[in-house]
Amino acid sequence: MKLSISSVDYAPEELYEQTPFFVKLVRQIPGDDRPDYWLGELEKPLYWNNENKSTEITYLIIAARWVGTQLKPNVENIPIGIAYVTNNAQVQEEKVDFSKCSYVAIGIATEIEGGNEPKSLTKIIYGNIGKIFGIGGK
Repeated sequence: MKLSISSVDYAPEELYEQTPFFVKLVRQIPGDDRPDYWLGELEKPLYWNNENKSTEITYLIIAARWVGTQLKPNVENIPIGIAYVTNNAQVQEEKVDFSKCSYVAIGIATEIEGGNEPKSLTKIIYGNIGKIFGIGGK
């Protein structure tokens, strides 16, 4: 599967400037806390300014952010957690080694391999908060 990461939040400042970016999911990989992380290879490297040093990032560890959601074909605008692989030995590991990664952001991903394109998020304020602002459901 291939994902388009169309936006990020709670991210390093330089990541906002590099969005959108694209990542090919290589394989699912378990962690100590959950079985459904994914190792992803970036289409184009990202740059991370970590402790005043620019680091090139070529791999990510990604997971669906909300319980009950998962990365799968045709998924659209799914919130994900994003970690940079900071030690490329992680690429060969059978399990996520959190000492070889650094959690950096929340992202919004859409699977695009089948020709899907990310759709703009509109009308995202629903429920009680939407009612307060006079928008969303009734």
